Amino acid sequence: RLAAERLRRDGGLNRAVANGAIVFSVCAGYQILGHEFINDLGQREQGLGLLDVVSTRGEGERCVGDVLGDIDERLGLPPLTGFENHQGVTHLGPTARPLARVRFGKGNGTGDGTEGAFNDTVFGTYMHGPVLARNPLIADLLLKLALDVNALPPVDEQWYEALRAERIAAATQPA
Repeated sequence: RLAAERLRRDGGLNRAVANGAIVFSVCAGYQILGHEFINDLGQREQGLGLLDVVSTRGEGERCVGDVLGDIDERLGLPPLTGFENHQGVTHLGPTARPLARVRFGKGNGTGDGTEGAFNDTVFGTYMHGPVLARNPLIADLLLKLALDVNALPPVDEQWYEALRAERIAAATQPA
């Protein structure tokens, strides 16, 4: 609530996005970027409107566990792996694209199989886990967007790929 109030009042994040800044948000940060969310007092709170999403609080059990999903093909990235721990339910509006389609896990919590959202340079997800360590090509995408380049210098990806393979295997195993 306080972060949203300060970000709305200041307007700096909205100005930065208008000038091409890259934003990657997780969980409550994702909710704050939308039009509306439920704050810590259980009240509806105006968000920043940087993503066309509205978040509410779910009625059932928390969404907790490994997640595996297919990232939007326009981003050209391999499957998303992460760990979710939230009770939020986030509905995508007509201009928000789902970051991924969930194979395992709850994602946005709506039952429609979506996880996260993105629009131009603004990205939101419920994937903790840590999402950038588990998905280094997302980190590379964000860096390429920020640097306005098409490629980054090559790196040894042996450890990243081992971690991804382990987490993808874990997500597909029964609990």
